[in-house]
Amino acid sequence: MKKLIAVAALAALAACGGDADEPVEDASLDQAAADVIPETSPGTYSSTTPDGAEVSVMLNDDGTYAVMQDGEQVEAGSWEDNVRGTCLTAEGGDTQDCWNIEPAGEDGMMNITGTDGQTLSYTFEG
Repeated sequence: MKKLIAVAALAALAACGGDADEPVEDASLDQAAADVIPETSPGTYSSTTPDGAEVSVMLNDDGTYAVMQDGEQVEAGSWEDNVRGTCLTAEGGDTQDCWNIEPAGEDGMMNITGTDGQTLSYTFEG
C-alpha cells in the first residue's frame, strides 16, 4: 500500500511540474548581449607593422574580407561581429581570429588589439 501511495504521489508531482527544460526568455538578456557586440564599419583599415610592412584589412559589406601586406593579398575569408569582437575566419579555416577595435581618437587613428594582446594603430577609410 505504501508503494502505491508513493507512486501516486510521484505521478501527481510530475503532473503539476512544468517543463523545466524550456528556457526562460528574458528580453533584458538579449539587450545586454546586443550591447556588447561591436558594430564594426566595413571599409579599409591600414597600418604599418613594427617591422615596417604596410598592412591593409578590407572589410566588405557582404561579410568577406581581404588582408593585403605590401600590396599583395595574404589572406581572405569572412568576418562578423560577435561578443568576442570583430572576428575573421580565413578561407578554408575553422577558427575565428577576433579583434577589439576601439573608436577613432582625436587624431583619427583607431587602436586594434589582437588575441595576442598586440595593439596597432590603424587609419580607416569607409
